[in-house]
Amino acid sequence: MKILVVYFSRTGRTRQIAEAIAGALGADIECIAEAGDRSGIWGYLRSAREAMKQRVIGIATPARNPADYDLIILGTPVWGHNMCSPLRSYITAHKDRLAALAVFCTQGGSGGPKVIGDVAMLCGRTPVATLVLEQREIEQDRFTAKLDRFIKAVAAAGRTPT
Repeated sequence: MKILVVYFSRTGRTRQIAEAIAGALGADIECIAEAGDRSGIWGYLRSAREAMKQRVIGIATPARNPADYDLIILGTPVWGHNMCSPLRSYITAHKDRLAALAVFCTQGGSGGPKVIGDVAMLCGRTPVATLVLEQREIEQDRFTAKLDRFIKAVAAAGRTPT
């Protein structure tokens, strides 16, 4: 099974998890690129505003075609109880090319389960696996068991005939 991990990360936590997932599954990985600066307090506020207004923003053309993969794993930070605007933009542009789907998110507070549902709804697919990780779990390196369950669920989905 050919797998692609697609993610956006403002602070590096979502990237850390995306890289761990891709490494464990032997998957290709793609960071969603966009113009603009999201650093500091102004970047944080801009990010939250865009997410809460469910904005679709300009993103770079991806290097990899999602239609070339059997399974896409989408990763997003939770911004204001919503998926990040770069991921919303990626899904909007490519949802017709997404096959099977898994979703993970990182959050500082709450909203993860809602975000997972929103991603599934926007994609029009039920994820084969989902993962919500708290910022403190990542910072304290206490997420391995959850990550292992997610990876096993994704791998099992790849062995199941569709």
